[in-house]
Amino acid sequence: MEDVTARAVLHYVLDGGCRITAAGTAPLDPAGGELVLLPAAARHRISPLPAAADPPAPDGRAAPPDAPAPSGLPGSDAQPTAPTGPAVRVLALDGPGPPVRLLSLRTGYDRRAVRPLVAALPRAVLLDRRRVEGAPLLRDTLRLLAAPGRRAGPGDRLLALRVFEAALALAADPPRPPDAGYPHPGIGRSVAAIETRYAEPWTVDTLAREAGMSRSSFTAAFREAVGTSPARHLTARRIREAARLLAETGLPQSAVPARVGYRSRVGFHLAFRTAYGTTPGEYRAASPRRDRRPLRRI
Repeated sequence: MEDVTARAVLHYVLDGGCRITAAGTAPLDPAGGELVLLPAAARHRISPLPAAADPPAPDGRAAPPDAPAPSGLPGSDAQPTAPTGPAVRVLALDGPGPPVRLLSLRTGYDRRAVRPLVAALPRAVLLDRRRVEGAPLLRDTLRLLAAPGRRAGPGDRLLALRVFEAALALAADPPRPPDAGYPHPGIGRSVAAIETRYAEPWTVDTLAREAGMSRSSFTAAFREAVGTSPARHLTARRIREAARLLAETGLPQSAVPARVGYRSRVGFHLAFRTAYGTTPGEYRAASPRRDRRPLRRI
């Protein structure tokens, strides 16, 4: 069976500031309270911010790309996409200047549901403090994971996935007009709505209103930007969440359709089988996780 799992890495700055450089992109310099999303877990390096007196490199960057990586952190020779290792950890960056601490997260996700969205993003995306603070679910989950004295637990994988999905939704809807990568600013809003509010009773008409566009203009612009129709994208998002609930939680199977926005169980079963080639019950039975616990809202 084809492996459809992709991986993402996120770094949330707790104290100080640092430089994060992914191959083929300009360096990002996140400060405290800012979040860097690497949606495809691109190879990257974390280093101290360059001193003001350091001469710039020939390309104008303050730190050359072949600078040594700090001890214990991902560098140019590291492989942050490796499937092993903790989902959540706190990193301390050694070096001159103020102390730097980061909350580092890695997670896996089904690439089929978000391929167009990830493909439209840079290899590394910086979400500033204002945007993180303005997203309560993202902000509160990061604070929970960074709480002093907190120990790693069995729910870390799920929490890391929640952070990724919330960050991806923010990255898909940049605050500056026009939306980067989208033919109309409203397309970003509709994509973010599907990503985070998939359980609502959306139709093409209500998504078009969310985008502030006519139905015909919205449908054409959405297909051009995302590569599929609004209805298909919504279905993919709902089924992806259903698969996660079946594999990772103890939510009764009968409750899954309503949780992801389906009013008809028959419609849900047909959509799920079309996407995964199996029934929801068979999918749950084949899931490698055997320690499923009842779903709790965080």
